[in-house]
Amino acid sequence: MRYTLAGMKTIVVGAGLAGLTCAKVLRERGAEVVVFEVADGVGGRVRTDELDGFLLDRGFQVYFTAYPVARRHLDYMALDFEAFDPGGIVCRGPEKSILSDPLRDPKSLVASLRSDAATLGDKLRTLDLVVGTFPGGISVGAEDGETDTSTLEYLREAGLSERYIDTFFRPFYGGITLDRELTTSASVLRFTLRMLAAGSTVVPALGMGEIPRQLASRLPEDAVRLDSPVEELLREGERVVGVKVAGDEHEADTVVVAADAPTAGALTGEVVPEGAVGEACVYYETDGLGTGKKILLNADDGAFLNNAVEISNVSKQYAPQGRHLLSAVALTGLDLPDGELYRKGIEDLSRWYPDADFRPLALYRIPYGQFAQPPGIHNRLPENVTGTQGLVLAGEYTEDSSINGSMLSGEKAAAAVLA
Repeated sequence: MRYTLAGMKTIVVGAGLAGLTCAKVLRERGAEVVVFEVADGVGGRVRTDELDGFLLDRGFQVYFTAYPVARRHLDYMALDFEAFDPGGIVCRGPEKSILSDPLRDPKSLVASLRSDAATLGDKLRTLDLVVGTFPGGISVGAEDGETDTSTLEYLREAGLSERYIDTFFRPFYGGITLDRELTTSASVLRFTLRMLAAGSTVVPALGMGEIPRQLASRLPEDAVRLDSPVEELLREGERVVGVKVAGDEHEADTVVVAADAPTAGALTGEVVPEGAVGEACVYYETDGLGTGKKILLNADDGAFLNNAVEISNVSKQYAPQGRHLLSAVALTGLDLPDGELYRKGIEDLSRWYPDADFRPLALYRIPYGQFAQPPGIHNRLPENVTGTQGLVLAGEYTEDSSINGSMLSGEKAAAAVLA
């Protein structure tokens, strides 16, 4: 039986995907919701900036249309998704080969069969890996219960060749998990393989920031208060009763802290996962490389860049008419000066396309791109419900580091408030 929470007030700390999803669900059930956000816009790490007609996502991000939870809260038609082509272009110096799923990408069938980045046995074993992920849970933490190992161990146990692992899986899954060493839990690999097989990899036509903007649009105009850092939680005895913002006290029946793990831990005193993985996202303007809508995977020894994509090929609206935008990701060197980051990126890109011109445009350093997800971590993550009355947690770190995990956590936080 559905019921409403008319007259009940909830404060959500953080306007990222978890916080906005929580606020959306509570508002739909009749609760009064106020969201306090420290930044000048919604989305947390999922934001898009505009610079001279270019759309710049704050970090290389994509959306999987097969996400089982996120699709419950998003209007796909309104987001106007533009799809990547499946697979990727493996780059080793000037030599390139295409690895793709011939069933979903027939035009790449011949090129994929000819690619020497993977043996026929590798390709057949990969198909077995994908088939083995069905059916599965709605998140990484709800996966099949296999004994968890690292992604690298899992791929080796599956019989994949070291060449295939090095040339494809390190850069491809390195781009997804920000971990080229493949030390991330294999449960993330299994979940992602299923998402890739069951749907499309896309971006909204106007940038990833359209996702949180759509969620925020489901709330009253005055519900989200930007540039409003929460200084502390208000407590009465053992209960949280509100927050302090810029010296002003705001009371609530429940406070949902939907910040990232380090911020949430510092604000609440709750135990949260430690460790993080990050990236430097470097943007260049080019004259067009002719790479289509596939991701470029760096298979070079001593790679600096992990992956890159002509994102304006995926969605033309990422760049002004007649111009081209390349997004490149480095998983190391975040502390290097801007000029050095741009230079090292161009060195790698120029090995693949020696005749191309790469003009530095912008870069983002994101030291906390995801919380670290070593084997076994998902069984040890905190619950949304805390031991403190009036305090609920929301954030990817209660589920898994993905858009789907963030929104699932927000959904579960709302359910905790309803309970």
